[in-house]
Amino acid sequence: MEREKPYLDSLSQSPEQMEATMQWARYLGETFGTSGSLNCLRYYQRMDWISQEVREEMIRYIRGLSLSEIHNKKYDEPATLEYPLETLSGTPFGTHARSLKYVAKIAGDDLEEHLMLARLAERRVDKQLDDRPARQEVVEAIGDD
Repeated sequence: MEREKPYLDSLSQSPEQMEATMQWARYLGETFGTSGSLNCLRYYQRMDWISQEVREEMIRYIRGLSLSEIHNKKYDEPATLEYPLETLSGTPFGTHARSLKYVAKIAGDDLEEHLMLARLAERRVDKQLDDRPARQEVVEAIGDD
């Protein structure tokens, strides 16, 4: 299922999505601080994760956070993620992967389903490459012996 860009083009007012939005704002504030959060939101907009409208609304949420909700140096610690993003734990992208999980939840999408489909497709390709004739065809196509 191909989604149009940006991935999240507006923030919904449903109670579940509003709760996820507030959690995401607190996560950004605690992890990156105010200016770091604003930089992240700009980056997410450039990556087409969020629209300009979402970025502007999230800026208002972040500016409304209390001092206790702003930067407690979590960014300096490696992010520990749960399934389906656990493979990104401890990597530089780990903290942003958690943001992507929030974005998907707010968009009403199931990130776990997308990752599972990608893993299945990867296994299918690996299995096909294990088949000698198919593997030989790929090797010949790229000219690598």
